[in-house]
Amino acid sequence: MGRGTVSICWLVAMLGASPLAAGESSGVLAWSGPKHAIPIVRLTAEDAAIEIDGALDEPIWQNLPAHGDFRVIDPDTLARPEFETFIRLAYDDRGLYIGAEMHQPPATLIERLSGRDQRALNRDTVTVTLDTSGEGRYGNWFGIALGDSLLDGTVLPERQFASDWDGPWVGRSQRTDFGWTAEFFIPWGVVSMPSAEDARQMGIFVSRVVAARDERYGWPALPDTVPQFMSALQRIEMRGVAPRQQYSIYPFAAVSQDWVDDKLRTRLGAEVFWRPSSNFQLTGTLNPDFGNVESDDVVINLTATETFFPEKRLFFLEGQQIFFATPRADTRGTAVGQAGAPYAMVNTRRIGGKPRPPDDLAPGEEVSQRDRNRPVDLLGAVQLTGQIGQVRYGVLAAVEDDTGLDLADTGRVRQDGSDYGIARVLWEHNPGGAYVGLGLLSTAVWHPQGDAIAHGFDWHYLTRDGRVKMDGQVMTSDVDGVGTGYGGFVDFDYSFRRGMTQRLGFEYFDEKFDINELGFLQRNDHYRVRSSFQLSSPNLTWARNNEFDIRGFLQRSVSEDRFNDGGVFVSNRLTVNNLSRLTTRANYFFRAFDDLNSFGNGIFRRKGRADFSAQWDSDPTQTLSWGVGAGWAQEDLGGDNAFVEGRLTWRPTDRFNVVLNLLYRDRDGWLLHQRDNVMATFDARYWQPRASVEYFLSARQQFRVSLQWVAIRAQEQSLFQIPDEPGNLVPIDRDEAAGLPPSSDFSVSQYAFQVRYRWEFAPLSDLFVVYTRQADRRALLGDDSFSNLASSAWRDPLEDLLVIKLRYRVGS
Repeated sequence: MGRGTVSICWLVAMLGASPLAAGESSGVLAWSGPKHAIPIVRLTAEDAAIEIDGALDEPIWQNLPAHGDFRVIDPDTLARPEFETFIRLAYDDRGLYIGAEMHQPPATLIERLSGRDQRALNRDTVTVTLDTSGEGRYGNWFGIALGDSLLDGTVLPERQFASDWDGPWVGRSQRTDFGWTAEFFIPWGVVSMPSAEDARQMGIFVSRVVAARDERYGWPALPDTVPQFMSALQRIEMRGVAPRQQYSIYPFAAVSQDWVDDKLRTRLGAEVFWRPSSNFQLTGTLNPDFGNVESDDVVINLTATETFFPEKRLFFLEGQQIFFATPRADTRGTAVGQAGAPYAMVNTRRIGGKPRPPDDLAPGEEVSQRDRNRPVDLLGAVQLTGQIGQVRYGVLAAVEDDTGLDLADTGRVRQDGSDYGIARVLWEHNPGGAYVGLGLLSTAVWHPQGDAIAHGFDWHYLTRDGRVKMDGQVMTSDVDGVGTGYGGFVDFDYSFRRGMTQRLGFEYFDEKFDINELGFLQRNDHYRVRSSFQLSSPNLTWARNNEFDIRGFLQRSVSEDRFNDGGVFVSNRLTVNNLSRLTTRANYFFRAFDDLNSFGNGIFRRKGRADFSAQWDSDPTQTLSWGVGAGWAQEDLGGDNAFVEGRLTWRPTDRFNVVLNLLYRDRDGWLLHQRDNVMATFDARYWQPRASVEYFLSARQQFRVSLQWVAIRAQEQSLFQIPDEPGNLVPIDRDEAAGLPPSSDFSVSQYAFQVRYRWEFAPLSDLFVVYTRQADRRALLGDDSFSNLASSAWRDPLEDLLVIKLRYRVGS
């Protein structure tokens, strides 16, 4: 594709921000509800105690004012809802009480039990978001699904929701003759708040999901299609809220039987959460046990770019939001399901992650695959977070234990652990109702093989009306053996009107910039311009909602100043009136030089390539729902990459569900690096089945069986040599490729099987019984069928482990 065509495609991506059609509103929707703060009733000693059981049967509830000015916010019609909702609020020295009364025909209620924080399920739910800063700077959200499954998390400006925080609050629900009710009790000690003399203001937002209509109501009316959220919440006011000192201690005991090593292990440890005031918290852990009760998705990655896995460990999730320097630091905000990897100086999965490879191995020595992937144990970690006036801060330190590594057939070596340090300061201000933030973030990793230091400065701006938003960060890194590198980015968002947003971003990272000892960045050595445009159209005459997204980017390398990536990507999600969804995508990657997938052995040119896909999903509120999809793409040097997929979900009762997924891919011309400067194309077949069965004895007791398997059989087609100077790959014969085996055919079989029982017998107190079996088998192909690949991987696991873990919360 010529440079002129590239420019035209880029212009198409930019032209999504076209002038408004005649008659359209040009204003960004601003919340038009009451501007004053609502005073909340304080409970007295004479008031009867409220029992949190979901039933609003205490007399005090009927004496409290009801707030019910809800609007339909998804789809964002802003119409008055079909069913009424009333919210009542009260507080005392201990915490905040919230009663929710949801009217709806009982026959239409949808109750689906799940583990904590399962947000994707379409079920009747009520959620409360609190801006505990009182100034739109940070907060928490709390949700109760009908049946008592709980959801919670954190929120940052303007709408950065995360579900990776779990707090010791209480929530229950009850069915009624008119629908259902829910009760919340949120202790003051579980949330962060600035100091206040007497009167304290917070922001509140309440949303309700009516699953049978696939609608969401909100008070105040703040749909996702408007830029403002935290800065536009309803204000509430309380007096005399002075949280007392809070503490929680989580001692735990774990016993594990490892059948691969034939060892029985025991582990004792504890986590401590201490909040002496509303604006300071200390968190510590000693001899923690983080593994084996959660598992990551099975992913086979044969490219040079790293796969990102999210954090799941409670200790690192607590207070983590202070270390998210910019919205690019996480991937929770996506457009029509298009998610990218984060740009983050802090990726806590590095702490206690895979061990560093020893640098003193003799020629031919290699660490066993099992030990290369086994997490390193931590001796301990401590984290401090707090606020002083307009400044928030956070400090984290962690120490890894030394670990023993088995060498393939040659013995065992000892590897030192790493020490980690993170420091963060953020100054925030609200001049004239706008938001301004300036932050500093520093990270350090110390290890005998070499240290890595990184520093960053970030800035944030949001106009009072939410129309213009800017976030940026400049960084420097200093890694032993690499040197000093520099990088940074800036993003601009502009909202033309409700549901229409344009984003423009610029980034630069030189060839020595490296933050991956503690952060996450898929590649350095590039500068990029990127643009995206989103348009949401609700309440269409022929459909319920439509979401359109067009984006693109152009990228060149810094060291070589060559065009090495770019494309235009279009996606659309249509929800029809029967609640089925059609998602379509069309992408085109421009012809470019590839400087990554040779693994440091040169630069080669790949062709321009297109891909298309479509997916249909049926109404998710039904007992049996399903989805089908198909797609086609071009390979780097030509050839076809086609796939089909299917999904089936069966929920015969609220307590039981079965989910089946199957993906099949056929690749002709799959380009992979072999060794040195040799590449090869393959004809490959790819199967990825996934299955899970869940049964809930109650919302607090879950039994789950899950299986993920990925299998590949690939046969070599052609060999290529990477040219000495950047250019097209050169076809070669096998006798010209020194050091290769007689055939490069290969197979991969990777699976994760888990049986898990979890009982939350008290808030954040759990009993786990978990059996995990995993394998990652890679070999020359031979004559193995897919069934043989599965059986051989099952017979030779990397992990075969039974864990029993008890954790109990003791605290105020």
